[in-house]
Amino acid sequence: MRTHRMRRIGARGTALLAAVLLLLLGLPQGAGAVPVRGYTGWSILMCKVSDNTSEPHTAGWLRSFFTDSGAGTGGMYDYFNSVSAGAVQIRNSNAAGWYTMPYTLAQEQGRDRGTRFQDCVAAARAGGYTVPAGHRTIVVTNVGIDWWGSTNAIYLDGTGLSSVSVAHEMLHGYGLGHSYSNDTGYRNAPWSQPGEYDDPWDEMSAANVYSPGVGGTYGNARPVGLVAYHLDKLGWVDHSRVAVAPAGWSSHTLTSFQSDDGSHPQLLRVPIGTDPFHYYTVEFTRKLGYSAGIPNDVVLIHEIVNGTPYLQRTLDGGARLPVGSLNANGDSISTSISGGTATVTVYSATSVAAYGPNTCVAGYVWRDGDNRDYTCVTPANRSQTAADNAVRAGRWVSGPYGPHTCVNGYVWREAWPGDDVCVTPALRSQAAADNAAAPSRVLHP
Repeated sequence: MRTHRMRRIGARGTALLAAVLLLLLGLPQGAGAVPVRGYTGWSILMCKVSDNTSEPHTAGWLRSFFTDSGAGTGGMYDYFNSVSAGAVQIRNSNAAGWYTMPYTLAQEQGRDRGTRFQDCVAAARAGGYTVPAGHRTIVVTNVGIDWWGSTNAIYLDGTGLSSVSVAHEMLHGYGLGHSYSNDTGYRNAPWSQPGEYDDPWDEMSAANVYSPGVGGTYGNARPVGLVAYHLDKLGWVDHSRVAVAPAGWSSHTLTSFQSDDGSHPQLLRVPIGTDPFHYYTVEFTRKLGYSAGIPNDVVLIHEIVNGTPYLQRTLDGGARLPVGSLNANGDSISTSISGGTATVTVYSATSVAAYGPNTCVAGYVWRDGDNRDYTCVTPANRSQTAADNAVRAGRWVSGPYGPHTCVNGYVWREAWPGDDVCVTPALRSQAAADNAAAPSRVLHP
């Protein structure tokens, strides 16, 4: 556990503080807001202090660890491709350096975080590398100085790279905060908040996770997966696989993200009152894949409060297990597991029309180009998207670039990588503009 991460002050306070700090420190922001989809580009900048010439890794090793050049070797490309079910692939990325900063280790240690980050960016620029527009940036130093992650910007100690810690910081770079439990008596470290880092089923509990163990080319412990709320926030859940509990009694069968058979919802939301930022999530997690290190198959219940998930644990002074049922906030939830599915019986005191992490602000709706297209657009643009989808095959012709070449006058929409619906050039430009504006159209707590 690193003792220099910022203390958490609650979801609303965290979001506000993060935005203010990014502005004050001059760090990148905005474009990295969730949801995240596509070929996300990263620039890994390797920087040395002026009084230490060591180079703990080569650029090729770092490219293999972080990007698609290492596909199949257990690095970050494999992790994100797996947990996002292909929604995010780390491509069009680069590792560059080593660049020497004009400061000693002692001088860098005495500088603030934003200045340290910009020192490496400036050294790379002086060495001929400019971070491309749209890239998130990772600074890797040749000595231990700092270790943190924020939206679009990450700072790592190159002498201590670990898949668990790196994946955690990269998820900060994609817009996630930490995970918590409801156990206010749990303190992971003197500087952490009550309950912070107390969800070992989720990678956003940092080093306190159920790692699947050592594996891959890099020889370090692998990260665990993400809980359903974080997957949902990132836009990595097919929205046709999200169930919403209505008012009154209802029963739901859930399948897991780790062994999906495609036949049942993977996430259940249960409203608490009428606050769209306060609800329960229920998910079935299996001991498979990146979750192979968990003790057993389990149903997890989280209370979501203003954008932060709190794992519901038994607070009886015993083993602090995840609860299998609860009665609170006017709701009742009971669960059972049978083979590859879980059954959830719910009583919800209320019904909420729209809620969840990717709810659009008034006047906008999901584009729905497919079931993971959470981009918020005008209703007219969604109707146009549906109309174009309906005639998708009719605008294809076979040509020199494959069977899905568009007929004359049309181009691929490319609202996400692999989107081969043919539209007019103006509509492709509209899709790109909607993608760019999407973060400002999502309702935030």
